[in-house]
Amino acid sequence: MVHKIHKLILGLAALAMMAALVACEDEESALGIDLVDSSTMFDGAQYTLYPNAAWSKTEDSLLTSNYSFGIIGNLEDPVFGKTQAVVYTQIALADNTSSINFSEVTIDSVVMTFTKHQLFPDTAGNYNLRFEVKQLADPLESDKRYYSSDAIAVDESTLFFDDMVTVSYTDTVVRLVLDPSINRLLADSASAEEFVAHTRGLRIRVAEGSDNGMMGIDFSSAQTCITAYYHYDSILGQHPFYMGANTAHFVQFIHDYSGSPLNGTDSIDGTNRLYLEPMGGHCIHLNFGRDLMKFYQEHPTAAVHHAELRLPLAAESSSLVPDQVLALYKDAADSLIYIPDLTDIYTMSGFDGHYNSDGGYFRLRVTRHIQSLLRREGIDHGMVLLLDSRRHTANSAIINGISDTATSPKIVFVYSE
Repeated sequence: MVHKIHKLILGLAALAMMAALVACEDEESALGIDLVDSSTMFDGAQYTLYPNAAWSKTEDSLLTSNYSFGIIGNLEDPVFGKTQAVVYTQIALADNTSSINFSEVTIDSVVMTFTKHQLFPDTAGNYNLRFEVKQLADPLESDKRYYSSDAIAVDESTLFFDDMVTVSYTDTVVRLVLDPSINRLLADSASAEEFVAHTRGLRIRVAEGSDNGMMGIDFSSAQTCITAYYHYDSILGQHPFYMGANTAHFVQFIHDYSGSPLNGTDSIDGTNRLYLEPMGGHCIHLNFGRDLMKFYQEHPTAAVHHAELRLPLAAESSSLVPDQVLALYKDAADSLIYIPDLTDIYTMSGFDGHYNSDGGYFRLRVTRHIQSLLRREGIDHGMVLLLDSRRHTANSAIINGISDTATSPKIVFVYSE
């Protein structure tokens, strides 16, 4: 009997050890982060790293192709200047070959629809936006990576839409009834590849004279598409064409910082303020090398249990801040790496930083990154973190600078040794 109890105890201990090992391999997530006090998460000592240098840097060539979300419109901000967001997209068959012979039917109308994701800057307002749709002069390439600074020339002889549209905060879908001249693009093609080459793609933008604002677009939605409505004798039908999802697409951002504090410079010292702008605008760079090296020299065998980067908002920052922030660093090859590694850089899935409205700061978990730096042999402990925000939001933030440690960005972590 004693022998059996002993075996049972050993078995339970083995199961507990296996569970602990599995738990150690879990991916970090945002689950419950706002409910946890990092100073009480683990037994150990608390340490704080303060940046010894910080700056805002203009990033004008950031990947924007094939994201699940995008934005379109014009936004003028007193701090961040003027930004125009322009959408480029292919038109593709909804299946490999068209089941409709458009030479035998009468096309009644062609409608472009967008699933609206959000409105900026007034999320509960209405906007009068003058949409303009033109055909590209050259095809949008399916296997090419497009960046926020890229542009493709248009065929100026084409104009498939040019009119003012009122977009309400209650709208879920925005409809543009295109000019009948687009009907000629819907010719029969033997394959999806031939159709894409024939249509070349579209540039969609919001022209001058519109209200100051932007609209977020859900490219992954089936309702972000082009639909041809037709009849054949007394039979009515409709045929969808892909745009956005299942096609190559990207968003171009055009910046004009004239008249703003950011005019005439691509790098701004972060002693007093740091500027975080999405849309290929200003990112934040923080160097924690001084304090990290000091900690390493004092605690060379330390194990980091939890590390959190905190970015306090400046008093004059708008209440419309990004809901999430991305943390990145540069590796030995000078390539940008997400912290932690995200599963999909296009949808930005994975754990990002979250805004804590009660505390007035962003919280980003950087435990694995700090621990890996401390364990890496021969590492240069001068650590620079790059903070970025998502491409499908026009929300910007002004972060406190590093002049006052009581209000500056910091990394707070719990460790043992």
